[in-house]
Order: sequence, then C-alpha cells, then structure tokens
Amino acid sequence: MKDKVIKDPAASIRARLFAHAKTNGDDFQRVLTRYAIERLLFRLSQTDAAESYVLKGAMLFVTWPKHALRPTGDLDLLGYGDPAPEALMTLFKHICQMELPEDGILFDPATLKIEAVREDDKYQGARLTLKATLASAVITVQVDIGFGDHVYPPPKVEIFPSLLAGLPEASILMYPPETMIAEKFEAMIRFGQTNGRVKDFHDIWVATRIFPFEMTNVVEAVGGTLHRRGTAIPTEMPVGLTEPFAAIAEQGLWKGFLRRTPPVMKPPPFSQLLGELRHFFGPIIVSLSVPEGARGRWDPDGSAWR
Repeated sequence: MKDKVIKDPAASIRARLFAHAKTNGDDFQRVLTRYAIERLLFRLSQTDAAESYVLKGAMLFVTWPKHALRPTGDLDLLGYGDPAPEALMTLFKHICQMELPEDGILFDPATLKIEAVREDDKYQGARLTLKATLASAVITVQVDIGFGDHVYPPPKVEIFPSLLAGLPEASILMYPPETMIAEKFEAMIRFGQTNGRVKDFHDIWVATRIFPFEMTNVVEAVGGTLHRRGTAIPTEMPVGLTEPFAAIAEQGLWKGFLRRTPPVMKPPPFSQLLGELRHFFGPIIVSLSVPEGARGRWDPDGSAWR
C-alpha cells in the first residue's frame, strides 16, 4: 500500500498541534509559538551561521530532563557572529526564505523588523520580530540576540526536540546551566531589592533540582560573568536572596508570575525556595574570593553540596 499523500501539510500540522495542546492542557497559541520557534531554530541549524549562535533563555528548558519547561513566547540567542543589524537582517531573511514544506510553516521576510537593544547607551544586541503562518494561524515570533557574554563551560551541540514526531530536529549549540545561573545571579546582585525578575529565582531553583553541578564550574561561570558585566564580587548574601525580600516579593511578584506562567515543576513557597537557593549560593560566594578553594559537587536530590 502506498503512503497516504497529505494534500495540505500545513492544515494537517495545525490539526496535530491543536490535538497536542488539547491533550496536554496547553494554551494553543503558546503551542503555535513554541512550534514556530522550533522550526526557526531548525532552519538556523541548517545554515553556515549555526556555529555562531547559542540557544539560551527559557527555551533551554525544552532540552532539560524532568520536563522542566517554563512557558515562554520568545527565542533568546547568544551571537558570536557579526552583531551589525544589517548582517542579522540578511541572515534571518535567508532563514525565512528557506522552503521546508514538510513542516507546513511559512516565515514572511517582509514582516521582519529589527531594533537595537541598548543598556547604559552601549549596544548589547538586537531584537527581531517576524510573522509566520501555519494554515490559517498567524504567529508572531520574537528573537532576542545578545553578544559578548562569558560562557562557561563551553557550549555543546544538543538536539532541540520537535513537538511532533517525524519532523527533522535542530542540532544547535546550547548554553550550559552554569552560565544561566551565573547571569541570573548577577542580575540579583545588580538589581537588589528592586529586582522584579522573579522568574530568575524559579529558573535557578529548577536547575538546582536537576543538575549535579561541580562547584569549580559554577564559581568559574559566576566569576567570569561578574567580571564581564562589571559587577563587584559579593561578600555577603545578596539582598534578593534574603527573608525581607521574600516577604515583599511573595505576595505580589511571585504570585503574579505563577498565575501568568504556571511552571511544570511546581515550586515551594517563595520563602522556602529562597532558603534553598541560599544553601546553593552560600559556598559559591565564599569561593568567589578564593576560587582555588572551590570544592564539592551539588546533589540535586538532597539539595546540598557534598
């Protein structure tokens, strides 16, 4: 018997994604966005520029064990290539024009827009937006690209899994969890009591529940990130990891985060979560001043350094 010919691949893919969302209790629009990001990543992985980009951000969670996904609508990348907006536009127009009829999605190069991302009047990277269509569905995709970050241990090529069986999957460089932790810890130090990025606390907590870190690697990652971003090495626990901050954030920021983006791994109350993070960061803060003294391996099951 001959294989059945699908007359409208895009409509078929959309129907499969709708069934996936219904079965898993997911928001259909979020599933569409996740799919669009997945297919954009696959196209990037097929270009000569693939080795110049590293996946970072919440989309990393898709590749982590224990189904740690935190819902997100953006794609975050670290770029090693040409940071000029013109070069990025050229690359992503090429990506949009790649024809892959088997995945049903079309990226419209005419909708591609780019803006520079600046901090303290310094060029930090770029934000691209574009639209894609999948049958009758219109999907907006946002891609944030940063440059110049310190990454340790070196990123490795991993597989970004497809939502649907039978589609080719992207092989792409990915941020190590040590660097993700380092960047979010640096933000906690820098923003102090004004820190509204409570998702960072969640993300670090998830990583500490999954990965058996070597302290030397975490200290190297944190120290390098602090140096790269001009942030002083802390001599005590950052205010964002203290009980007073927990009391402020738990009622408003934390509850709002859980309501907007309910995570797959259910976290403990915010004050308890901060207590666990203090156990994680305490020895790291001490070792930052004396890196050669960093010893130990993190036990994610026991939430302790051994």
